[in-house]
Amino acid sequence: MLLVALFIALLVPQVPSALAQMEQGAVTVHVFYRGTIPPPMDMKVTRDPHICGTTASVQSVTVHAPSGGLKDAVVMIEGIHAPEKEPTRRSPMVLSNSRCSFLPHVMPLQTGSPLEIHNLDPVVHNTHITKEVRTFINVAMVVNARPVVKKVVKPGLYLVQCDAHKFMRGYLVASEHPYFGVTSERGDTRILNVPAGEHDISVWHERLGQLQAHVTVPPNGEAAVSFEFHEDGTDHGPRMNK
Repeated sequence: MLLVALFIALLVPQVPSALAQMEQGAVTVHVFYRGTIPPPMDMKVTRDPHICGTTASVQSVTVHAPSGGLKDAVVMIEGIHAPEKEPTRRSPMVLSNSRCSFLPHVMPLQTGSPLEIHNLDPVVHNTHITKEVRTFINVAMVVNARPVVKKVVKPGLYLVQCDAHKFMRGYLVASEHPYFGVTSERGDTRILNVPAGEHDISVWHERLGQLQAHVTVPPNGEAAVSFEFHEDGTDHGPRMNK
């Protein structure tokens, strides 16, 4: 009988912890752009025009015509820590030089993830990634080269450029936790397994800047948030459905 009581006592303290781990929810986010879409910037190509073309059309604001959904906006839960139990090895995040552009154009990833850089073009690229003024990696990517891999350790915004083709540009956004997403062509993304409770949430866009909101994530439920960027730069505030 004593052994049974001891066994039960050992189990009881673990129950709240297990329940806490179950109290997670999802956040669905829609990001919109309201106003006239800025025209693309045409840049003259001075190197490898037989592959890259003579002019590169750079469009930083991509909007889904029927809905106004904004593509390539990074959404992130703020002020939250990574889960206690995380995989010791993360899958590589692939960044490709493809058709004289970076694919994906904007990539959110978790710190500790290996960044795997590929060159899929029949020309030499020079992938140069910086965080503020410091170089993260600067590597020549020759034709048919093996991928170059380097682990992303520090959180923050990284600028991706090609020193051989000045019109090529992309972004990495590194987070210490996995609660982030990037909007699709329709301007939406869904963040899973978010701890239940009150959280700040932000959205960042390379040209339009950043907006913030507050969201309540219900246990085993889902919260929905909508952000709007405006042509005049005015923050009209997010709309939220709890």
